[in-house]
Amino acid sequence: MNSLQSPVSSLHFPLSGKTNIVGLIGWPTGHSVSPAMHNAAFAELGLNWSYVPLPVSTEPAARIGEAVAGLRALGLRGANVTVPHKQAVMPYLDRLSPAAGAIGAVNTIRVEADGTLFGDNTDARGFVADLRDHGVDPAALRVLVLGAGGSARAVVYGLAEAGCRNIIISNRTLARAEELAGAMQEHFPHCPITAHGLPEAIHAAAGQADLIVNTTSLGMTPNVETTPWDEEVAFRPGQTVYDLVYNPPQTQLLQQATVDGARVIGGLGMLIWQGALAFELWTGLTPSVATMRRAALRDLRQRGVLSHPLTAVPATIRRATVVDAERIATLTADVQRLHADALPHLFKRPGPLFLVETLREWLGDPQRIFLLAERGDEAVGCLFVEIQQRPENEFAHARHRLHIEHIAVNPACQQQGYGAQLIAAAKTIAQEQGLPLLTLQVWHFNTNAQDFFARQGFVPSSHSLWLHMV
Repeated sequence: MNSLQSPVSSLHFPLSGKTNIVGLIGWPTGHSVSPAMHNAAFAELGLNWSYVPLPVSTEPAARIGEAVAGLRALGLRGANVTVPHKQAVMPYLDRLSPAAGAIGAVNTIRVEADGTLFGDNTDARGFVADLRDHGVDPAALRVLVLGAGGSARAVVYGLAEAGCRNIIISNRTLARAEELAGAMQEHFPHCPITAHGLPEAIHAAAGQADLIVNTTSLGMTPNVETTPWDEEVAFRPGQTVYDLVYNPPQTQLLQQATVDGARVIGGLGMLIWQGALAFELWTGLTPSVATMRRAALRDLRQRGVLSHPLTAVPATIRRATVVDAERIATLTADVQRLHADALPHLFKRPGPLFLVETLREWLGDPQRIFLLAERGDEAVGCLFVEIQQRPENEFAHARHRLHIEHIAVNPACQQQGYGAQLIAAAKTIAQEQGLPLLTLQVWHFNTNAQDFFARQGFVPSSHSLWLHMV
């Protein structure tokens, strides 16, 4: 598919001489979700605007200046700017916002009515907006930032501007962290900003940090096994861990933080919020962030980028009681219906009273434990485990385990991290019960499920998957 087909096909208006054009300057640009999310927002508001990729090569170097001048010459309304041009565009602009000047990078250009070019940076505000969207107010927080590159500059600027208590910048090259800390300290003298080496700062500062932000590329596809964190250092409940990486949505860093009980946030929200702020800068209108998020997710899924669970607002997980039987039955029926649609030769569609009476009986059995994952008033997932204690006999040793009989996540909420949260809760139950083994069985053809449980630490054994609790 041509790179221009996707954004153009979603327009509310056909392209014409009256269409307002904005786009994305970068190299390359084919991977970006910005066309999808901006064009969805334009269509929803009934705007005759179009967002298109504007790939600009780094060779020759003068090409970027020609591209920026071309915005004005061709009558475009503005552009986003991505790597590797965020700094290179700055000499060709007529005016910069305070944020762009302090961060030293531009991610949004607006062509003014008189033809002058205004450069802004919405990354810092987008990061803070996403934090607040997840219920995290950075004011008065103690923050540990991993990395000292361009993304770190925007993050530190946004945090300091939002009034956090102090910021520690940790980077493998200490001199870069010191340069960033010094530059930002000049703009925010009332916010202590210090520099430390990586990973030394993890041992020294991790325990006191309220918010930990990864701005490095470690953990990004295809290097999903990498992490900036020392895995011997545990996170703590109450901490928030934010990873700017959004592919995969649940990095090694976020997986460890989830298991340790910290709150986790992936980087897709920052991308969406910075785009929403750029949209407002061009049009003067506030777009629907929810619409832009849905469009971005749809685009990423269509291209196979979202192959791991997407981090979302954490669920509240509690033990279910008999009064929850109908909610669990409804949730399980929705998943059963999904299976029946996909594999009708194996699964039947659920009946109107699917499992309710059986569930009421099981919920009263002390050997069976049901967990319910709730997001607000919505049931987003459930997990059913059974305590199994087999005594030693002449054929086998004793085996005590917690067996996962069933796990289900609302089909509308899948790939949002709720399955991982339920597994983490099951691990906690096994520890509380003193059971050394957590087991389950998965259909052999369900490779997605097998991959998911492998990421949670399960290993194949005979016809089951085992996780040894240590």
